[in-house]
Amino acid sequence: MTTRYISSACNTYPHCVDWGNNGLICFGACNAVAIYEPCTHIGRVTHTLHRHRDHVKSVRWIRPGDGGPESEFLSSSADGRVIIWSKNGTDDTFRDTTTVDMGSNVYFADCLQLSDVALATSNFPQLLICAGSLDSEIKVWLREEDGSVKTVQSIFFQPNLIIHGRLAYLPTTKRPLLAVALSDCSILLYTRDSDVPESNFVKVQCLTGHKNWVQSMEFAYNDDGNSLLATGSQDRTIRLWKIGKAVAKEPSDLFQPKRYIFTVDGEEYDISLESILYGHEDRIYGVHWQPVKAEDDKDGQTMRLLSSSTDKSMVIWEPDESTGIWVEKVRVGNVGGNSLGFYGCKFGPDGLHILGHGQHEGSFHIWRYSQEIANWIPRSAPSGHCSKVVDLCWEPKGRFLLTASTDQSTRIYAPWKNDSQELWHEIARPQLHGYDMACLVTLAPYMYASGAEEKVVRIFKATSAFRDRLRLLASVDDFEITMAHGATVPSLGLMNKATLDEEVDQCKSEEENSTSGTYEPPVEDELAQSTLWPELQKLYGHGYEIFCMAARHDGQLLATACRSTSEEHSAILLWSTDTWSQVQRLVSHQLTVTQLAFSPNDKYLLSVSRDRRWSLFREESGDYALITASSRKNNPHSRIIWCCGWTEDSSYFATGSRDGKVCAWSAKKIEASPETLVPEATLDTQGQSVTALCFAPSRATQRPSYILAIGYDTGRIAIQMVTMNVENAWLKLIEYDTSQAHHSTVKRLVFRPSEEHSSNILQLASCGCDHAVKIHDIDASSLTTPIKT
Repeated sequence: MTTRYISSACNTYPHCVDWGNNGLICFGACNAVAIYEPCTHIGRVTHTLHRHRDHVKSVRWIRPGDGGPESEFLSSSADGRVIIWSKNGTDDTFRDTTTVDMGSNVYFADCLQLSDVALATSNFPQLLICAGSLDSEIKVWLREEDGSVKTVQSIFFQPNLIIHGRLAYLPTTKRPLLAVALSDCSILLYTRDSDVPESNFVKVQCLTGHKNWVQSMEFAYNDDGNSLLATGSQDRTIRLWKIGKAVAKEPSDLFQPKRYIFTVDGEEYDISLESILYGHEDRIYGVHWQPVKAEDDKDGQTMRLLSSSTDKSMVIWEPDESTGIWVEKVRVGNVGGNSLGFYGCKFGPDGLHILGHGQHEGSFHIWRYSQEIANWIPRSAPSGHCSKVVDLCWEPKGRFLLTASTDQSTRIYAPWKNDSQELWHEIARPQLHGYDMACLVTLAPYMYASGAEEKVVRIFKATSAFRDRLRLLASVDDFEITMAHGATVPSLGLMNKATLDEEVDQCKSEEENSTSGTYEPPVEDELAQSTLWPELQKLYGHGYEIFCMAARHDGQLLATACRSTSEEHSAILLWSTDTWSQVQRLVSHQLTVTQLAFSPNDKYLLSVSRDRRWSLFREESGDYALITASSRKNNPHSRIIWCCGWTEDSSYFATGSRDGKVCAWSAKKIEASPETLVPEATLDTQGQSVTALCFAPSRATQRPSYILAIGYDTGRIAIQMVTMNVENAWLKLIEYDTSQAHHSTVKRLVFRPSEEHSSNILQLASCGCDHAVKIHDIDASSLTTPIKT
């Protein structure tokens, strides 16, 4: 079992992303930390690491003193904990090796490596860890080489709030220096009077000058042995402070800037304001020096500073060669659009890539310096939803995956195949809505229906621009002729309107890719602005917000249901996709219908509800009629039934509920004897709320056994084998933990249709309240014996 693809946005905090000299990007994704490998073509998230209980607010690679590749990073969370993750010596995975508890919401954390002990040994490098909380407290810990941690000091700053803090070394020494930015716009510097690692920090200086909060600080060292502290502030300026050993000034130097002097262990240091950088038009949230790699250390650090702002731009600053004055060299970013600017920024380890993460929806933006054109060009970056992913479905032939989220968007993911490898990525955002999305379903290969927290069902159809993009990835011979090249949303509207441009740019992406010889995935700006689908139809009929929907496999019928507290509004509406008119109204439930499912042969329609009952409808002369519904008296489910699913041969269906029970039922027996409702097999998960389930394709096992994927409220996913009409019906084959699966409620599980991929590999798509979409590869040939959890 492997995870083929992971998609998730970054948490919207300023220090939630870091790019290490090891080439990996780590970022906070809800309550987990994601590790992204930015390959030369299409990168991928390789792992999600879950141990935190609340949103991750900051992550940072722990830099070795020699500038080599990092093997540890730390993360801090609103749950009050700081965790250090260490790379396993045998593989490329990370495990949590050190955990310290702040006791309250941690806003930032930083770390300083005091020793260069390799992780390959039995010991860990000695670390100094600091973290700041919203209680105006900074705690300092020392991790010893045996992995033990002890508290060194607590520093309180009431009544001021702590905005940010960084650890570094005093110039030309191994004495730690702590910089703390406070809500009074000042920057306090702390250092030690002793070389003993357990000694306390003492305040040595206070830097003033900024007119608003300092949101980001970064240390660097120049060729003169001095330290440069860059501070980015909400007052739209960046200040560069030079810290070095004090040098006597000539009396004639009348225009010297103000000097801040302090003494440590008999040595006098001074701090002067090197420069003030103006150029941003809004608050600055990120500054980052170009990193020093181990092989470049002999040449000294390249003095280049990257800054990011909510004015939607990132700027690279360098000192002018002739005058030494710091000037703007490069500016990248967005003009217009719906973004809110950048929170943080990072240089890549080679200095030829820069990354920014957005304040709006946690989006990533990466630029690469092209030697051919001597300019910075955008490249693909990780993408994903920034809120709960509530539904997903496959295109009928499995060519792409559609997802819906409460971030008010729907997205499409597809694989680019190269040398028998599938590199999944986002290729379109067909709907950017004004309401939180609730559900969606495909009606045809290039048409889908969606429901949101409104009373309207909306139908969308693909554009010729989407066809041209998909043509580079899969066959599109069945694409119907369409007049729409793209779509736009009016400023005060919710409806995607088609744009009927001439075919000037119709094959632009195809031509560009054929010219370069390599497929280029769409970048963030293109996804957000140029991949909408036009709205084909709106369906009115429900009295409350749409909650769930399902479509017949032939695409001729759409079933929808809405939120409800009465029998009247709990009715299931059936719509004809030929006339887009309501053709039937099925009444059976008293509360909200939570899921609908047509059988693969379209003979049955199954519904489950908050009223703890399921209902089975059968097609008769083109209409669906109720066969039976479970009763509350003899119902094995004592709580809300959240989910249901059919076997591929339409013989059995399963229901899962909040009470932790999964029941398998025979459709033929129920049809023959509607009064006798006895499940064929019942699985009690000991109170784990079952929120999603899906049967695997028929080829997975021999009958009468079936493979069932079960998703839980805890985020775990289990793969069970159920054999009908035997005593020990259930056999657990695989269980994904909260790092492999999801760390919050699993909302939907769907196996990929079998036409488009290997018969030996089952691909299971999952989504959850942790903002993640994942595709898992399961070897069908191994699903005969239990696999260790």
